[in-house]
Amino acid sequence: MNDEVIGIVPNMKKSKMLGMSYDMFTLVATPDTTIFAKVTNELMKQVVQESRDQAKAEGKGFFGQWGAQMKGSFNYAERYAGMNAQEVLAESPANYSVQNAGINSIKIKKKVSYDDNDSSSITWEINILSGSDKLKFKTDFDPKDTLQKIYGNRVK
Repeated sequence: MNDEVIGIVPNMKKSKMLGMSYDMFTLVATPDTTIFAKVTNELMKQVVQESRDQAKAEGKGFFGQWGAQMKGSFNYAERYAGMNAQEVLAESPANYSVQNAGINSIKIKKKVSYDDNDSSSITWEINILSGSDKLKFKTDFDPKDTLQKIYGNRVK
């Protein structure tokens, strides 16, 4: 089984409680498996602390450490590039996986919404059809290129 990470899509929001709140996931793909790694508060605290500690070890002062914390919280998903599938799954009991062979299609829809000041915001809806399961996510950036590199023509 090849479980080397071949693609990562961060900031995937899965609605819960009538869409009023959501859980955040990172999609971590290997040639055989797609893992949905839940972003937990504990994980974010750990990533921020590691970033701060590394900046401190490099001799950076307060602002250097603060900048490293900010960068760490934005780039947390990059850490999965150095992990294998088993490590990602073991990270949290909330993480789960599906076999890539079972993914029938991935539909991506761009949604534009406007507020009272005519400011627009764009989100992308991602619907993953895997066997009888339908997984729905939203994200703030266009995931189509990354998903096509992983799943090919199954991405619409």
